[in-house]
Amino acid sequence: MDIYCPVCGEPWAIDELHDVPDAGFDAAWRRFSDEGCSLFGSGHNGQPDTAMATKSAMLHNVLGDDIDGIASLMDE
Repeated sequence: MDIYCPVCGEPWAIDELHDVPDAGFDAAWRRFSDEGCSLFGSGHNGQPDTAMATKSAMLHNVLGDDIDGIASLMDE
């Protein structure tokens, strides 16, 4: 399942959160909610998908730590 950057809308595999240096999965998820894909050392999309980014940011605010819920709703 993918999670989407709340800044630019770029999709990322949830498993990428396991590979963030010096951060456990939960800490990486909280940082992703704030920083988006820059957490992974990536620049944000030059042409952001604002609809996906807005939806992702809203779901992060509403569902908080429910990563599976967010990923499921983003797929709809």
